[in-house]
Amino acid sequence: MNILSDLYETNKSSSIKAFSLTIKNWPIVFTGIIYSIISIVLFRISFIFSILAGIVITLVMSALFSNYLYLIENIISYGKVTLDDFKKGFQVYIWKIYGIMVVIWFINYGAGLFLSPILKLRIGFITLWMLLYWVAFILLNCLPEVIYQKHYDLKEMFQYSFSFVKENWIDWFVPNIFLGILFYFVMGKTLTISYLMGGFSFSLSIKRFVFYFLGQLLLSFIMIYRGVLFNLLSSTTRRKRMFKRNMYK
Repeated sequence: MNILSDLYETNKSSSIKAFSLTIKNWPIVFTGIIYSIISIVLFRISFIFSILAGIVITLVMSALFSNYLYLIENIISYGKVTLDDFKKGFQVYIWKIYGIMVVIWFINYGAGLFLSPILKLRIGFITLWMLLYWVAFILLNCLPEVIYQKHYDLKEMFQYSFSFVKENWIDWFVPNIFLGILFYFVMGKTLTISYLMGGFSFSLSIKRFVFYFLGQLLLSFIMIYRGVLFNLLSSTTRRKRMFKRNMYK
């Protein structure tokens, strides 16, 4: 019963704070347009760089993710973002994110090179490759929040992500699964990975613009909510949260 009560109260307070911060900082939705323009230009000229294309693309994508996470961090910490924050954000976490991408690439490449026959085995309709990706997705789910809320090196970020998920899997995944389902149903068939970096169609139709705006606003709320929830869960225990609530009753 304590688990359900804490789950309710924790997510209630986190959702109220996240909603307030999202509405107050609604212009963040337009960063997606800038990210899209940069991404489109990058992928169209990447062929010029030949074998360096992968490195360049990874660096630029790391900078875009760095910028977005830095904006989310400032919204959560200070309640607002400024133009200077946007300018600075491209470099704040770029090397952390680049390091993570490189590690994941090497693991993926190594697994494919040495374990490919094993990973292609099927358990029903699921391959071991798919199972491996799902396990990684679960264990590293809070990695974006670890990047900008914890001052850890590369190895420690992975370790902390595993530890956090192990200790808070109910409190973390119940609201995240709900929000993921909500986002899917709101966005419907247009939901693609490009939306995470502002996948925007440059159509001038009002309908598409409204659709984009609402989708980005919901995505911003989800990311702010995750940050607020992560900060609360990583700095307290269930017993401590329940004790504090009882004190103020």
